[in-house]
Amino acid sequence: MTEAQSETHRPRPAVLDTDIGTDVDDILALALLAAAPEVDLVGVTTVYGDTVLRARMARWVCDQLGRSDVTVAVGERETLTNRPVWWAGHEGEGIPDLERVAIDETEGGVAYLLRVAREHAGELHLFAIGPLTNVAAAIRADPGFAGSLHHLTIMGGAFWMERSEPEHNIKCDPEAADVVFRSGIPMSVCGLDVTTRVWLREGEVREIGRAHGELGKALEAQIRRWWSFVGKSENNPHDPLAALMAIRPDLFRFEECDVRVGLEEGDLARTFPEGCGSGTARIAAEVDVAAAERELVRRLAAGGA
Repeated sequence: MTEAQSETHRPRPAVLDTDIGTDVDDILALALLAAAPEVDLVGVTTVYGDTVLRARMARWVCDQLGRSDVTVAVGERETLTNRPVWWAGHEGEGIPDLERVAIDETEGGVAYLLRVAREHAGELHLFAIGPLTNVAAAIRADPGFAGSLHHLTIMGGAFWMERSEPEHNIKCDPEAADVVFRSGIPMSVCGLDVTTRVWLREGEVREIGRAHGELGKALEAQIRRWWSFVGKSENNPHDPLAALMAIRPDLFRFEECDVRVGLEEGDLARTFPEGCGSGTARIAAEVDVAAAERELVRRLAAGGA
């Protein structure tokens, strides 16, 4: 391989913006991306609620994978309009010695996003798998931020399916989502239309638990803790599926649409696809369910590779 070819195949730098610790899917997405050879995870920013606790969880996962090089920055606790923050209460439970994990709070999450986007101008791939507060705050803070990103992958929204409630990440901060979807950033979106078709069940969870030593045990324990919380014995891996969408787009079919976020009573936080066929967001519309389930478990059990 020539030097030019090597440069072409070099993984792009990536940052994960996450509300890790509530639904178990965030910690699974981090474990997948931190070990995936297709991306160079350089940082994690936390968002929504106790973002210091969330940062400790992210730091612990990265350290367990030997990724002490990944920066973890504490992001915004509150939403753009100070909407009440929903907190499940089990965040961080079951992770050994979490209170001893040291976090550097010198640089906040939004400041970190602005800096790393400048340092990797035109190259940075941002994965946003929680409420979009940090991303919206960065867009508002620096008019050049949106244009500096190579791509934005979002887990959020529900576009064609009938639901009584809006999707969680958009519902937590709809004003932030509106800012992001109107920003013009090249983006791909993985919503409930596809994530609710993919499942992790008992056999897959045992397989994940046998991997990674302490991390594997912790991942299995976190999955089972979430099952107990929601009263089920299976779960949809929403966030790792969004990460997989970026790595294995061949497993998905997409629609190119603009996205309007409802901000009025009656349609608040709902996501409406408009102008499909010529829009600015690439929205996952279909997924090869069996192949996606196999690939997720394979990567989580094998360390992401």
